[in-house]
Amino acid sequence: MNAVQRQDAIAVHCRNVSMKIRKKTILHDVDLTIESGRIVGLLGPNGAGKSTLLKMISGLTKPVSGEIRIFGQPAGVGTLDRVAFLPDRGKLPGWLTGAEWLQFAASIYPDWNRERARYLVEALKVNLDTRISSQSRGEEARLQLLTCLAREAPLILLDEPFAGVDLLSREKIASSVVADLADGHRTLLMATHDIREMEPLFDQVVFIHEGWASGPESVEILRQSGRSVETRYKEVFA
Repeated sequence: MNAVQRQDAIAVHCRNVSMKIRKKTILHDVDLTIESGRIVGLLGPNGAGKSTLLKMISGLTKPVSGEIRIFGQPAGVGTLDRVAFLPDRGKLPGWLTGAEWLQFAASIYPDWNRERARYLVEALKVNLDTRISSQSRGEEARLQLLTCLAREAPLILLDEPFAGVDLLSREKIASSVVADLADGHRTLLMATHDIREMEPLFDQVVFIHEGWASGPESVEILRQSGRSVETRYKEVFA
């Protein structure tokens, strides 16, 4: 295995990553390695530091100390084209229809896959005809997810993509994620509170609480031990 292959085998590597905001420590010396092709759940209570960690991995925010590498490269401007990031409470331009937004997205993302976008419109039942400002939370959530998955970016970061989304929409989103990532060539890191519904998706889980991270832990090994991700979550945060 040459150096490029070794770098690409690791999608995310965090070493001693810390973050402070207004003297408050948000993350403490996070060490985390995510292998390429994995679907990983980032789990923890509100305020644990999940969103901050995802923003730093995306390259949009820099840690105050430590190092983050994406496929072997320092996270930042140089890795933005390798990451598709759906932030918590992200908003799309409400004056556009779904169809207009997809046309715009295709023009600004060089890695936009039009064939995949058409498939996801059908799979997620995306509303293309109405203005985004008139869509339900679930409709906009599906459109936002489509925007991430229609790109060829090898790393996908989703921050609470199901917040305020009805059960049927969550099921559609989950099944589409599985189908889209079935080849194992892309890596997904998802922060979510919907543990029970999302557990079948995950290869691994990372737990984060009060800025401290542990894992990743293999979901298959948990199952072999007779435990679920939900059970393990309760063990960690009891």
